[in-house]
Amino acid sequence: MNTYNIALPKDTFISNIEPFKSKGIPTNSIIHKEITGCGITTYEIRFAAHHSIIILPNVPVIETKVEEHNSMFPEQKIFGVYKGKTVNHIKAYLLSDVRYKKILTTPEGFIEKVLKAFNDDKQLYNDFFLLYDECDRIITDISYRGAMAAPIKEFIKFTNKALVSATTLTFSDPRLKDFDKFTLVPDYDFRKNLTLISTNNVVESLKKHLDERLSQSVCIFFNSSNGINAIIRGLDIEDNSKVFCADNSVANLFDKGFKEATDEFSIEDMTTYNFFTSRYFSAFDIKLNHEPDVILITDVVFAKHSILDPQVEVIQIAGRMRNGVNSLTHITNYKADMKVKSREEAIHYLDGCFDTYNGFVKDYNNATNPGKRDSLQRAIEDCWANSFYLDGEVNPFMVDNYVREEQIKAFYLNPENLLAAYRRAGKHFNLTHVTHHFAIDDADLFDLVANPTKKEKYRIVAEMFYKYKYKQGFNFHILKPVKLLQKLSERYPEISEAVRFLDAATLEATDFVLSNIRTEVDRVKYQLELKRVSQFVYKTFDEFSDHSSSDLKVQLQDVYESAKTTLKPTLQSIYNFFEGERTTRRGSNRYMLKERKFPIQVN
Repeated sequence: MNTYNIALPKDTFISNIEPFKSKGIPTNSIIHKEITGCGITTYEIRFAAHHSIIILPNVPVIETKVEEHNSMFPEQKIFGVYKGKTVNHIKAYLLSDVRYKKILTTPEGFIEKVLKAFNDDKQLYNDFFLLYDECDRIITDISYRGAMAAPIKEFIKFTNKALVSATTLTFSDPRLKDFDKFTLVPDYDFRKNLTLISTNNVVESLKKHLDERLSQSVCIFFNSSNGINAIIRGLDIEDNSKVFCADNSVANLFDKGFKEATDEFSIEDMTTYNFFTSRYFSAFDIKLNHEPDVILITDVVFAKHSILDPQVEVIQIAGRMRNGVNSLTHITNYKADMKVKSREEAIHYLDGCFDTYNGFVKDYNNATNPGKRDSLQRAIEDCWANSFYLDGEVNPFMVDNYVREEQIKAFYLNPENLLAAYRRAGKHFNLTHVTHHFAIDDADLFDLVANPTKKEKYRIVAEMFYKYKYKQGFNFHILKPVKLLQKLSERYPEISEAVRFLDAATLEATDFVLSNIRTEVDRVKYQLELKRVSQFVYKTFDEFSDHSSSDLKVQLQDVYESAKTTLKPTLQSIYNFFEGERTTRRGSNRYMLKERKFPIQVN
């Protein structure tokens, strides 16, 4: 493998620099472009004087590039493979009078449609240049999208081929080890200002961040449709939000009652708050006539799959807005108890899994008893390691994916780890780090969502209220989660009221049974009301005095009216405020008052 660094001047595309200008994209190469948008895909489509197949990660990217190119160059049409385009459509395009055929496809479309459109392998492998764009996605996406690596078996057969990305990763596949590596190095400072907000409550941090700025539009990148729904509901922004995501996420959001989601992006559909899932994290260009605020969200508590690598996904997302951004912010929480493995531990773990899997396969091949064979076959199919095998061999991209994901998880154990990861991507970002700390954190909310019983939910909600109640006056770094507390109060009014009137030990003693809670709250509220009324009583009645029943009745009635209390006065009510006794003298009832039961409040 040879390594080449090529200077890239500002505002220059590869069509204007060597060796690309005169020789085109080198075959058997991996091209690392340190910035997005330097025109490699455009070069292959518009300037390369040969037939090309370009593999792109998602349909929206293909649709946009096809529409833009064909409207500008109708005599040199390119063909996009996506839903509705069949093998016969591809064959018809190959027979058209377009001089240089350019086919844009997803990995799935390449396997399922493009390959089937060619009857002549020589025409396919010798005449077409195969460019695999955003090649890092082979590793990053393969664990949930196995087709990402499927084209590699065919890719290797092409005479002319290349992989390209702004965030290339190191491939362990031995078939790629001899590929030359070209790095496009900008000869200018291209760093973007980025604010990293470390928080223990993602939604509240987002709300605080949004409240601090006025923007024409906000673009929020968060790879969790459930998380997006929670944000939209939590911030009460349903009326001016739009979600751009894959069709299964559209269905998921629709089921939850949110209708403004689509798998087809259009700038005209954008509104104030625009949410994007990973479908739009890379390759896709968004060209607005203004600079939006861009927010990236990672929530390792509720959505571990929303983890972002500062050296891959963050760089890609930061490059989506082709006309610049007003601000770039990454909001994330952390999970200190996440189980993570070092590279060595991950590989050692996989070796153990593969040994077990291969043992099942060996025993299956040697087994003669039908029951044993059936049992071993089920064990093989259900074995987690089975997903790592392709055509009987370990898929190296799956291994790369597993090792990488373990390494990235470690970033989110604490802010120090993530800051170190950002420093390793230092040429891309000018980083500012901000900390938000709230009394109620995401771990509390996770317990609330995950807990199955009402009593446990009540216990967790009470802990949340107490946590804020006792912290608010003593730590000026604690931020009040107003919206969350309000919603919890609306959903759990009895618990909210109980925390106002009862200490934690008393509430715990109720065993979080609502009838017990109500009894205790009523008892405390009654005592508090007596204490309030006592101040009116003590203005009229003195210690160590005695009163006739007739006088006492009239005076108590006047006092209770002055206090504006709902309590009903009786002669015995006086003993709520004084020690004392009732006596009979000369045939009349007298009420002897002794010490006060409540202290006199001094104004």
